[in-house]
Amino acid sequence: MTSEAKREMVLLRSAEGSEFFLPIEAAEVAELVRDSLDENEDDDDDDQRNKEQREVDVIRVSCDCLAKVVDFLKHHDEEPMTEIPTPLGGNSFEEVMPQQWYQNFVADDNMSQEMLFELLTAANYMGIKPLLDLACLKVTFQLNGKSAEEIRLILNLPELTPEEERLAREEHRWIFEDNYP
Repeated sequence: MTSEAKREMVLLRSAEGSEFFLPIEAAEVAELVRDSLDENEDDDDDDQRNKEQREVDVIRVSCDCLAKVVDFLKHHDEEPMTEIPTPLGGNSFEEVMPQQWYQNFVADDNMSQEMLFELLTAANYMGIKPLLDLACLKVTFQLNGKSAEEIRLILNLPELTPEEERLAREEHRWIFEDNYP
């Protein structure tokens, strides 16, 4: 890769107005960025306009989360993430995702559960498939083997009222049948 100093840069602005610069090639992994830059491609009126078209407001993503997104995109530009196989080709997160940097990026000691879900939402909003896949893979293995109550707590879902539980059992009887294969 060429040095960042010589590469064309794009500015991403978070919901709070914090600004992050990264190479356009790295940023264009995000559909939101690519589409925003493409929209303005035909408006080459002057230098000021060219500068403005390289700014993208990411209004639904917090500063802390966008900082992580930018870290991911910069690293992905240098070392693309291997595609996650489906069906999953392993019994653990580490078996399915062999790249150490990506393992560390979403490791429990590097990222809170709340941030992981915020990152997943941001990846979906921004159209960053590799990041969305990585976050979903992490959540998949966090939920694997858990009871319904443990999953409810991890996903921060409210408890069902007795009436809601009764309705759910009626609407989805097949789940609760003993003879379901």
